[in-house]
Amino acid sequence: MNNSSSLFSRQLIDVCKQSVAKDGGMNALAKLAFQRRQVLRRQAAERRGETVPSVLIASVTRRCNLDCAGCYAKRIRPEGESCGELSDDRFMELFEEASRLGVGAILVAGGEPLLRPDLLKRVAEMRGIVAPVFTNGTLLDDEAARLFGPESSLVPVFSIEGDEPLTSERRGSGVHDAVLAGIGRVRERSGIFGLSMTVTSRNVNLALSPDFLRTLAGLGAAAVFLVEYVPVEPGTEGLALEAEQRNRLNAPELGSDLPYPIIRLPGDEEEYGGCLAAGRGFAHLSPEGDLEACPFAPFSDTNASRSGLKVALASPLLASIRAHHGELIETKGGCALRDKGGWVAGLASCSARAAVGAA
Repeated sequence: MNNSSSLFSRQLIDVCKQSVAKDGGMNALAKLAFQRRQVLRRQAAERRGETVPSVLIASVTRRCNLDCAGCYAKRIRPEGESCGELSDDRFMELFEEASRLGVGAILVAGGEPLLRPDLLKRVAEMRGIVAPVFTNGTLLDDEAARLFGPESSLVPVFSIEGDEPLTSERRGSGVHDAVLAGIGRVRERSGIFGLSMTVTSRNVNLALSPDFLRTLAGLGAAAVFLVEYVPVEPGTEGLALEAEQRNRLNAPELGSDLPYPIIRLPGDEEEYGGCLAAGRGFAHLSPEGDLEACPFAPFSDTNASRSGLKVALASPLLASIRAHHGELIETKGGCALRDKGGWVAGLASCSARAAVGAA
């Protein structure tokens, strides 16, 4: 199994260990055993020449109750361009297929995923899967908090930008306090939670400072996601990290003394010999069912809702991106794949011609 999948697997097991420490119950131990079985399933698939990522990122809606500055999800594909979100039933069929294939985690994103509470209730009942839910926290009231707890597969991951002023600047007044209130509600139910920060040139010094990272440990975070800013909004290129800042973000020793894992996205391409997208480490399922290489660079030639997830993972375009992943190691702004859109278009064209020739 490649290094990227191994790293994701270890981090998922680290999160599960937090759950074991929290309640010590058989359900938490079962989660650990499930993750180990999923590693074996992915290894078996690899021996068969099949690709199964350790992580499926699923954006379940494009709707959101906030309008954060520089939001890549809205910029890449505004709500008006949506051709219809998948039903709860179809999402669950794809999630169950992902579990059977060997996927260890389903990262539930949006938009704001708490706008689909009925779907989340069903995901919460999946056994073994770790399902981080990336939320802005403003909708996590007492009723929504019931979705999260030791017996649930769901782990809320609250988005912040650092301290209160930085969070208010990008996400709006009151959001930071809403996150703290949501954390309190989850902890009351003995649930675990994570935090997510979009790391920009504005907040990088705070985000990577040992004192701040220890503060997050003091809140009780089970994991922290550091998401490198991708400047999809024209005029925000200055928020992208410089080379020295990226090196600090991806330094192996960062967080080594902390009680939680730091998970960096999109990831350090050079460390893993190329891009992790297109199923090599993760793939992205859009609200409409398109299986895309990456949420930051949503290139796709297949719809998993129509074909099924296993078939979609073997699509010509995604296979071509994986075959050339070693070429995706230099980046300006967090995502090597997005930087080479023309390169990907060329792969798509070659893949299409190859498919026609083989038919």
